[in-house]
Order: sequence, then structure tokens, then C-alpha cells
Amino acid sequence: MVLIGATLLNADLVANSRKALSAAGLADPEGRTTADPSASPRLHLLVILPDSDDSYFARLREGITATAPAVGAIVQTELYPSVAPDEATRWFDIGIRAKVDGIVMYVSRTDRVADRAALAKAAGVVFVAVGKDPPAGTLPCFIGSASLLQGYRGGSVIATKLGSGARIGLILPASGIERPEGDVLYRGVAASIAGWKGAGILATAFSQPGLLSGEEAAASLIRAHPGINAIFCANSRDSLGAAQVLVDQNLVGKIMLVGADETPELLRYLDKGVIAASVVRDARRIGVEATRAFGSIKQGGRSPGTVEVDCSVRFSGAGG
Repeated sequence: MVLIGATLLNADLVANSRKALSAAGLADPEGRTTADPSASPRLHLLVILPDSDDSYFARLREGITATAPAVGAIVQTELYPSVAPDEATRWFDIGIRAKVDGIVMYVSRTDRVADRAALAKAAGVVFVAVGKDPPAGTLPCFIGSASLLQGYRGGSVIATKLGSGARIGLILPASGIERPEGDVLYRGVAASIAGWKGAGILATAFSQPGLLSGEEAAASLIRAHPGINAIFCANSRDSLGAAQVLVDQNLVGKIMLVGADETPELLRYLDKGVIAASVVRDARRIGVEATRAFGSIKQGGRSPGTVEVDCSVRFSGAGG
């Protein structure tokens, strides 16, 4: 472990990577080059994210790496298995010992990271937490897009279409919460349909690891609750799985599907009308804002506290 950490964070390797990044002539998200394209990046930014097939994380990384040259930083990204969160802590500890300039780290709502932020501050390392929902406690900088808003947007789309007749099945993210009513996204959906007397959440399922999670969850919901006329998914993988179930069971147009994010495959389902709408968290913007916050704090600026990035809704090209 020590050998791996020492190799990856070796000073010579970092210096060589900075020179290579500078020579690449990268641009910021708006297409502008850095103020001095010939200058080597001077800051080392460690990014710690779960290794996941959720498109949220790919877009998050895209925003970080695209913005890094504009703040004079080289990005070192370390991915850890989603089922092994201790690996994230290990990389954080390595970054602190190596005295990197900053750490951008994904955190979940149930993580306790206030102590981690204090350790980073004591070591002179800028700590920027990113995620979907802010964790408990006060952090100097958290940038995310709340599941409550995602749920509210998705539920509103369903209620507007189906009104009081909405019978919704939810595929919720794996969060460790035993009762679905305690899930933030669930509460967002429930709040959005509260004004429609008779509309309700008929059943829920939690997302599981694996590419077939969405298919299995959607098929299970439909089999156990044939009255469901709408399904709402929390991520792109489950959205695609649920879409495939609707196609296979000839239920397109009979069950309204509202998905999440905007992968190329998901957009194709939108164009065909299999998915009626998709609630898109702007994960790329989260990455952009996290990197800008790191650069600003490193230059002596104030920590922004909690910053919420909005989400948008993309509708089916077939009229949803």
C-alpha cells in the first residue's frame, strides 16, 4: 500500500504530468485557454470518486478535468469500488500526507465528513465535497444537486400528465435507508403529487449493483403491482433497464417512464418515446463549480459553503 501511494504521488511523476498537461493546450469549459498557455500547472488536485457506471460520475469528472487548466491545476483521479468506501478514506489520507493542494471528493448524505474537512484544513489542503445531497454537519464547501429537487421535478412531470390517476412505482438509489419514506427522493415525489387527490406512490424498489438492476426492479414492480402506470428512476442505469422492460413487455405508452440523466442511449429512448422525460442533474456543472471553488479558495477566497446546482427536465421527442 505504501509503495503504491508513494509511486502514484511521487513528486517527479507529478511534475512530469503537469508539463504534459500544459503542453496539451487544454481549454476551459467556455473554450478559453488559460491566461498563460505556456505555463505549467502549479496546483495538484486529487479527485476521489466511486467507480460507477452511473453517468453522473462521468459528467462530474468531465467538468472537473475541463476546468482544471483554467485554475492552473493538474488532476489526479482515483476511483474506488462503490462497495469499498474505505478505499476513499485511504486515498484521502494519502492526499493529506502528500500535501496535495486540494481534494475534491464525492460524499453521500449519510457520510460523516466534517472531521475529514477539519483534517484537510489543518494540513493546508483545500477540501471540496461534491455529491447529490449534503451530508450532516457543516462543511466549508459542498457542491451538489439535491435529490429532493430531483424527486419533485420528476413527480411533477408525472402528476401533470396523469393527474389524480397517477399510480407511481419508484426505483430508489441504494442509500442504506430501510424505509423508503425516509429517502429524500421519495419525499420529493410525494411532495410534488400532494395536491393531486388520489395520486400516490404505489410501490418502491431499491437499486442494486449490476447492469441488470433496473430491469429486475422494474419487472418486479410491474409484476407485484399491475396497477402501476408510471415509473420514476433515480439514475441512468436503472432508467435504461426499466425502458427495456417496457419494450420487452409491450408496455410503452401504457406505463409512463421518467428517467434520470442524459446518456446517448437514454436520449435514444427519449427520441423514440419509450422514456417520457428525464430529470437531469447537471453533474458537469457541479464539477466545474467544484474546481472553480478550489481555485478561488486556494487564492485566498472565501469558502462558498453549500452550493446547490439546479436540475432540468428533458422531454420525449415523441411527445412523452
